[in-house]
Amino acid sequence: MQASSALAQTLSTSLANGLSRITGNIIRRGDDSYPSWWAGMTWYIFKPKRYPDVIVRAKSSEDAAETIRYAHQNEDRVAVRSTGHNPARAVLRDGGILLDLSQLRDVEIDAENRTAWIQPGIRANELYQRTAEHGLVFPAAHTGMVGLGGYLLGGGIGWNMPEYGIACRSVLGAEVILADGNLTTVSEQNHPELLWAIRGAGPGFFGAVVRYKIQLQEAHTAVEASTYVIPIDRLDEALEEFDRIGEAADPRLEILIKIGRFHPTENPYPERDIVCVVQFFAFANSPEEATRLLTPVAASRVGELSIHRRERVPVTYRELYIPPETDQTSPARTTVENMWTEEPGEALRKLAKKLVEQPPRSPRSFLLCGWSFNSTFEDSTSCVRTGGRHYMSWYMIAEQEADIEPNYIWMDEAVALMRPYSKGHYINEIDPVRYPKHVAECFAPDDWERLRALRVQYDPDRVFHDYIGPDAYAFE
Repeated sequence: MQASSALAQTLSTSLANGLSRITGNIIRRGDDSYPSWWAGMTWYIFKPKRYPDVIVRAKSSEDAAETIRYAHQNEDRVAVRSTGHNPARAVLRDGGILLDLSQLRDVEIDAENRTAWIQPGIRANELYQRTAEHGLVFPAAHTGMVGLGGYLLGGGIGWNMPEYGIACRSVLGAEVILADGNLTTVSEQNHPELLWAIRGAGPGFFGAVVRYKIQLQEAHTAVEASTYVIPIDRLDEALEEFDRIGEAADPRLEILIKIGRFHPTENPYPERDIVCVVQFFAFANSPEEATRLLTPVAASRVGELSIHRRERVPVTYRELYIPPETDQTSPARTTVENMWTEEPGEALRKLAKKLVEQPPRSPRSFLLCGWSFNSTFEDSTSCVRTGGRHYMSWYMIAEQEADIEPNYIWMDEAVALMRPYSKGHYINEIDPVRYPKHVAECFAPDDWERLRALRVQYDPDRVFHDYIGPDAYAFE
């Protein structure tokens, strides 16, 4: 990292002095500890060359409010961080204040009404540990390490989404610090337009959410999973079976498909074969119900097409939140893209063909599809838009910095290849620096205009950073 300029050091010192009432940590750009704090603000190995003047790790909502109030009074800018999981790395901006809310992790559960108030730093596995005591769950992310703050703000594609819907629609209310530093309670009765924006606006939201009120669900008591490994040369046949299964599936049957170098697992990645791994998760309350949910799978040719299978394996929620192999390598991701689609078979076929014929630099790069994941494309209570029944995303991994630009070239070609099949995108897994047009395509056109108007209304002085754009493209 290049040394901070004298001007930046002076500015960061001034900022830190003005925030003297903060009880949390204040790290100035000129401090010796700044490089390590800066590196820890996003969990990805490859960091963008963007440096805030001051990092404030809040200990409380009052710390957050004081930080935003100071920024408003001094015409400065604020970027808000929950846990730094978003692949756009938007928490790192040049200049201004990075407000880190990761230590705000309280949970208050109302088991009788199946609701909870949670703070943004709580992670999926930690929330489950708390809700499990009451036999309740929340549709949190597919891996336990993901923090709930940014996850919910950007929509939230999580476990059992076919039944529960995208997670942000289970947000019942929130406590938000607005651009003037005042704390506002948001609900369907109070500032409903802000609740609408919180449900899906993502990292361009014009406030700092310090608590969410969420709807919990009763935990299913007999979850089962069946996993099949299918050779890539039989993918066409498998896609036909997935289509039939998806049409017949109950909403409590979740279908996850991954294509990459996943077999045999005992081999190093470069020595593995590219295969299609499909998993069927039955969220049932008895073995008999699980059998019924898995009937479309049993009636299909998926087992016949497989070279390896594990069927009807009981799974606990705790096991669901253990990071899979693809997430254990996720800090090495350099670029991620996604789309909602109505043509998952044709899209997967073409993208898999590219993966085979033009292998990415890293053998750990892979494709993912949530088949028949979505039933509600838009609703009037949220700005999030899920434009198709099926979700697809693809992830470029780097072994070294020299892989980054080749990854972008591969991704450019993949994005162009998928354009005919895209029905929009999911804000939490796009690369807005490389593909800025994808930001607006996460929303319906009218909703995008409404969101922009609300930003002007609630943050006229632009205290909060907007969505990150192409001017921020550079890595260290």
